[in-house]
Amino acid sequence: MVTLVYDVVREEEKALIRAAERIGMSLKTVRIGDIVDIDGWEPDVYLIRTLSHNKGIIAAAVVEGNGGIAVNSAHAIATSWNKAVTLAMLKNSGLPVPKTQVLFGDSDVEIKGRAIIKVASGSWGRKVALVTSTEEAKLLLKSAENEVFLLQEVIGTGEDIRVFVIGERAVAAMRRIPPQGDWRSNAARGGVTLPQKIDGELEELAVKAAKSVGAFYAGVDILVGDKLYVNEVNGIPEFKALMKTTGVDVARLLLEALERVRKA
Repeated sequence: MVTLVYDVVREEEKALIRAAERIGMSLKTVRIGDIVDIDGWEPDVYLIRTLSHNKGIIAAAVVEGNGGIAVNSAHAIATSWNKAVTLAMLKNSGLPVPKTQVLFGDSDVEIKGRAIIKVASGSWGRKVALVTSTEEAKLLLKSAENEVFLLQEVIGTGEDIRVFVIGERAVAAMRRIPPQGDWRSNAARGGVTLPQKIDGELEELAVKAAKSVGAFYAGVDILVGDKLYVNEVNGIPEFKALMKTTGVDVARLLLEALERVRKA
């Protein structure tokens, strides 16, 4: 049996439950609260869909420790949650990535032109800033203690492509355009989303990116500039906006893929 592991029921989890009902699939659900037992997990397939990545990493590790299959694995969730580690894995796989420096604490950094500073762990475009001077950057770094930051070159206008990968396939993609006056394309921040055709290059980049962090399924973010750059891999990706934009039933495709894993 496939089990959905969650802590907060979002639109994605609701979509998965509805999809299971439509295809006649038995989907068990387990809510992760403030206590997680190390023992007592059956050796089944578990879809890890926690809002908290810390809970997700631990839940996946507990599943694997009991002989089960966690999707994604503890390794994949932990790797993808840290953007610095992800970029290193992407680089190791030969994928094009933005020029990036990792900043620890109040770094002695110099800004020439425009650059993006963001925390190594975060989502929805939070704790991300566009800086245009060394003073701006140093002020930002001083204001956040004990954080690891990434300093990245600016690629294009901030427009990117979210590609959803399941197994060896890119099943859906959307182009995200920043709202007027902003440079962040996240749909959660009001970015415009459009269906994106998946060609050979886009699929190759996305599938290779997911593999680089060990993810069975992932939301891969690819920046659009003078060429395509792989920027992030999301190991517990949201897909509400993607389904609405493309009409692709991502929830059903994911469940069907997990059923194949279970039967293998």
